[in-house]
Amino acid sequence: MGSTDYLKIAEKKIFKEACEVLPKNVSSPLNLIAVRESVLFTWDFSNNCVLSLNIKAARGKEGDRVFHQKLLTLHPPLFSPDSLTVNESGTLLALAGPNGVLVVQLPPRCPPYGAFESNKELIYCRSYSLDERLLTCNDTIQVRRVKFHPGSITDTHILVLTSDNTLRLYQIENNEAFSVGTYPIGESPGGLFPGSKISFLDIYGEIAVDFDFGFPEIVEEAAIWESLKKMNISQSEKGDRFKNGFKSKYGTKVTAKPYEKPQNNTNADQLKELVWPVYILRGDFSVFSINIDLKKRIRAVLRGPFPTSQLPSMVENEACSIIALKTVPEMLCIAGSNGILTHGVLLNIDETEQEQLKAKSPANAPEKELLVFETVELELGLTIAQESEHEELVKYKCPIFLRKDDSKASRYFATHSAGVHTINLNCVDDLHSFVFGPEDAKPSSDIFMHPTSAEYLVCTKVLNSEKSNTVIGFALYYEPTSIIAILSDGSVVTLGILAETIAPKDQSMIKSELEDSQICSPLKKMLNEPFDQYIQKILKKGSSRPLLKISTSSNHPPEECFDLLQRAAAMFREEHVKNLGKAKEELEKRMHTLRLLKQAQKQQIEEMNVTKDELREKAENLAEKYEDINDKQEMLLKKCENLIMLVSRKRTEPSDAESKFLKDLEEYNNRCASFQTVIDKVKNKTKYQQIQIQNWKSRENKKIPAIGEMQANTIKESVRESTSKINEMVKQVNEYKALLSLK
Repeated sequence: MGSTDYLKIAEKKIFKEACEVLPKNVSSPLNLIAVRESVLFTWDFSNNCVLSLNIKAARGKEGDRVFHQKLLTLHPPLFSPDSLTVNESGTLLALAGPNGVLVVQLPPRCPPYGAFESNKELIYCRSYSLDERLLTCNDTIQVRRVKFHPGSITDTHILVLTSDNTLRLYQIENNEAFSVGTYPIGESPGGLFPGSKISFLDIYGEIAVDFDFGFPEIVEEAAIWESLKKMNISQSEKGDRFKNGFKSKYGTKVTAKPYEKPQNNTNADQLKELVWPVYILRGDFSVFSINIDLKKRIRAVLRGPFPTSQLPSMVENEACSIIALKTVPEMLCIAGSNGILTHGVLLNIDETEQEQLKAKSPANAPEKELLVFETVELELGLTIAQESEHEELVKYKCPIFLRKDDSKASRYFATHSAGVHTINLNCVDDLHSFVFGPEDAKPSSDIFMHPTSAEYLVCTKVLNSEKSNTVIGFALYYEPTSIIAILSDGSVVTLGILAETIAPKDQSMIKSELEDSQICSPLKKMLNEPFDQYIQKILKKGSSRPLLKISTSSNHPPEECFDLLQRAAAMFREEHVKNLGKAKEELEKRMHTLRLLKQAQKQQIEEMNVTKDELREKAENLAEKYEDINDKQEMLLKKCENLIMLVSRKRTEPSDAESKFLKDLEEYNNRCASFQTVIDKVKNKTKYQQIQIQNWKSRENKKIPAIGEMQANTIKESVRESTSKINEMVKQVNEYKALLSLK
């Protein structure tokens, strides 16, 4: 935390060009940077282009030779972007603003520095405007959130949430932007509040504000065809009823693609498909789900709201963001504008409760419920002075956006106008060990006993002041794990993040600890934990001390600076010095304990040396006795052998073994004689055959050929012709006999 530029990239020219033309008086957080595969993207407001930089190459040995590139779109956006999103494959970049979405097709990367288009400084990119006429010309419809669909095989599907309670799915294919479908997720707002563009539904929190994708679910395709039949759509229908296209201002068509059933698929009813559920958050903290299938042109069913409890109320609060963590089971994290984060687990509903919900709303009955187990309140701004008892601080509210950490499933980040927070869910490891443990394991109430830790990384606002240095860009970089943030005053902050806070224990060590837990002494318990971890726990900061990045453009009064200094000094005295004193006491205790252990071990070593000498003497005596006994035993064995030999020599008759051996010798001798006679016969036959062969060869050599080769061939031809003539005559005779009925 001592340095604000952990990655050493804040002085790069890309940030200087981008930060010089940032929008002024930004009150709500933006997301003007994105990182994918070590490439950073940001927006240049002066030139209306995308700036890109390979962070990995810029931090390498040849970092001075690496420069940023300008990606200029062929059709610049007609709106001011406030968020950048890159797909997983790094081929498309989505620029989103309240009044439009522009998708930029990124060129391929090439060596030596992993840049685009042979490291050119200026690159022209193809761009696609999504529903330009609808989003740009309509004042009542605004874009709320834009994300790439994770279930897209080609990684070209984009899901857009608009303020008219509609999810719009688009696809970039064959150099065109197609509208795949629109999915209503609630009542469309009708009337507006007088004197503003806010609808009545938005005031009551019935407009969707955010969405996120969950784990894919397996759906049988037979159910899909049944739903098609219920909609009176045949399998061969081309889907003309969904076609509603138009041509944009710049010639890029946005039309609906026709639906076609896959051909040559005899077992279509038996196949299964992966469908990615979309969890939708409304302003009143209600959560819905909808399954959008990218291959089927059917109307998706909106299910919800999920049965839940302990959700925050809408009194001076509004839902802002939702994310689904990659845990098993799934966890949903919901952020409110007053800084309260809600954590819940998604579980399947019991059959009885599901039947009751289906009785109320058969079409929209949810299949899951959200069990809230924890709420965390974030500190939105730094309090620099202790207020009087009668003075009441006004609760600061601002939009909060949540970002998942791909390197750790139990961690995510929250960005807002007052800075950046990191949140660690400490219960995820215990929950995973229970879920993937033995089936007969019983759930323990200690799973959710470990509270979630929230750390204030970057503070950009003082609570007593209305001015804030808003975060307008936030991204995660994973080589190494770190955050990159751009503030509204143009400053760039990069901080390193630990991948793992505590190293996981070995299972064998855990088992041994459980076995010895009943018999270990208090001293062993004290020495069992590593002392460095124990000291780290003592020195661990009790409250979050963020990196303070207040805007330098605004003049802060001296009273505010003095109060800030007072708070820093008080915090240093109350926490840091106190923890150091406690750590000193623990060090002295440990030193005294180790001295006592050292003395006890020295005494034990002396006793063990005496015992060692005694054991050595006993071992020498036992070795001498063993040698004497071994010599006597060898003498007795030799005497026994001599006695047995004398007894066997004095016997006149052979023993059973000797008689058996003699019989075997006679049998083998007879066999050898018979084999010898057979061999002699074979040799005689061989000699006879050789003589006969020699005689035959001599006779053959004496023969003189009487007929030549040509004569033999002529004779063969004449014989062959006479044979064929005889056959023909026999055939004719047989035919005549058949005609004359003669046998």
